[in-house]
Order: sequence, then C-alpha cells, then structure tokens
Amino acid sequence: MKQAILITAYRDIPMLEKLVGRFDNDFELFVHIDKRCCESLASLEGREHLHLYRTYAVEWGDYRHLLAIVMLMREAYQDGDLEYFHLITGSDYPTMPLSQFKAFCEEHRNENFLEHFPLPHSDWGSEGGLNRIQYWWMRPNSTRTSGAWLTSKLVNLQRRLGIKRRFPYFGGKLYGGGTYWSVSREAIGVVLNYLEKHNDYLRRFRHTSIAEEICLPTIWCNSDLSLTNNYKRFIDWGLDGANPKVLTAQDYNKIVASDALFARKMASGASDKLIEMLNNR
Repeated sequence: MKQAILITAYRDIPMLEKLVGRFDNDFELFVHIDKRCCESLASLEGREHLHLYRTYAVEWGDYRHLLAIVMLMREAYQDGDLEYFHLITGSDYPTMPLSQFKAFCEEHRNENFLEHFPLPHSDWGSEGGLNRIQYWWMRPNSTRTSGAWLTSKLVNLQRRLGIKRRFPYFGGKLYGGGTYWSVSREAIGVVLNYLEKHNDYLRRFRHTSIAEEICLPTIWCNSDLSLTNNYKRFIDWGLDGANPKVLTAQDYNKIVASDALFARKMASGASDKLIEMLNNR
C-alpha cells in the first residue's frame, strides 16, 4: 500500500533529514517548509519521492498554516496510488519499525484516526474554544506574535460589545481537535470535495486563532465517515500543558508502550539518542 506523509516544517533541517530518511519507496513525502526558513535545503532537494514546497510564511496558530496543510492535501491527492495519509510536523518521528508501521496502516487502511470533540469544549478555555472563531483575530495568537497587546484589546472589545462572527455551515455544529491525523484516501476526498463545492468555507477561517484545529475536524465530524477518536501521536505537553516537551532517550519506554504511530517533538542534539534507539527497536 502506498502512503503519503504530509509534513509542515519550520526549522531544524538536520532533524527533517532524519525524518525523511526513515521512509522508503512505499511513501511519497510532501513537505511544506516555512518560507522564512534560512537554513539550506540542498540536502533535501532532488530526493526521489520527496516533494518540497515553500509557499507560505507561517506563524504559530496562523491561518496560513491551514492553507499549507490544505495545499499538501491537494498535491498528494492527485497521486491516485496513495491510499493512506498522515499529517505530521518536521519534528515528529515514527515510533516503530517501518515494517510494523506499514502492517498497522494496511490493517487499518479504512480507519480515520484523529482527535475530535464538539465545541464548546471544557479544555479549550472559558468559552470552550468558541472565542477562536467567533471573534476577529488580527493576529493568529494573542500571546506569541508581535501585536499581541492590540490583538488582546480588540478581542476583549468585541466580547464586551457582543460582536460575534457567524458560522453558516453545518447548522453551526463546530468540532475541534488536534492538528495532526492519519486518515484514509476517502477522508481526504471528503475535505477536498467540500472545499470545492463551498469556496467561501476556507476563507471563513481567516482571522481565526489556530484555524487548523477547527476547520478539518468540523468537516469530518459532519460527514458520514467512521472516525476513531485517537490521533495516534505521543506528545508530552509538559508542565504548562501548552507546549510539547522535547523528547529524549528518557522517554523511550513511554513511547514504545504507547499505541502511537509518531512521537513529537524531536530536536537535533537533544533527541539524537532517542532517534537511534527507535531506529534500532
């Protein structure tokens, strides 16, 4: 079975090289690298089965990250031989031997693994995540980008004035979930067909905070697809619960004991021994 690995990467090209090198010819890799990345890509260019794109300058939580993901989905879907699709970051890494990875995906080729839940959701703040899409966000995230103070003021002003943006799709039934997933070709087709028929749907997510965590789950959860509420990723969210911890060799036992297909997040240097251990598993 041929599979697609869709990757959004920002930096740490040596780590990306390790990730790309882990897959064989049964995989096509579609990689979007942040347009602002200053590192050399010479080691990646010209590789067989690797498709590189540098279309968007992406800030964390920005609408352009959603655009990059949809672009990779469209590019990969054009290859009719690809039957299973994984979205990961450039700092992810497979948790198991490639033969075991392939066997799992072959056995579950019709299953769609993604985190999903209806909004509002208690873990997504005081408004259950609805604030991300109901208000106009001039910047993608009010705590991590320049203009944070102004963004926070504008969102609070809209809240006080009772200004809320409409969501005229699926009867207003919104869903959220983690950005990354492993899904069937059918699931990719459901998204792309919906976007083709509703040209304004994607644009509705402009000026939305972390749009990719709402846009795609909302389509999938309002479809007839069978969904498994598990995105098959090992992530240690650290003490603050907001930022993935860089994984090291000390995390190896927890990773292999999980049911995850990928572990995040890895970094050159700090994760080198862990990657070696996973390769030798």
